[in-house]
Amino acid sequence: MSIKDKVIVITGASGGIGRATAKLLAKQGAFVVLGSRNETALQAAGG
Repeated sequence: MSIKDKVIVITGASGGIGRATAKLLAKQGAFVVLGSRNETALQAAGG
């Protein structure tokens, strides 16, 4: 199943599994919507 051009929402995207998952999905061509409680960490993660 291809995720290219799919929209995927990731919560907890500023670190750990959420961050790694968001990066992996973006590399595979998905449109990734990032959510986090820590805006500073999210921006540092590339969001």
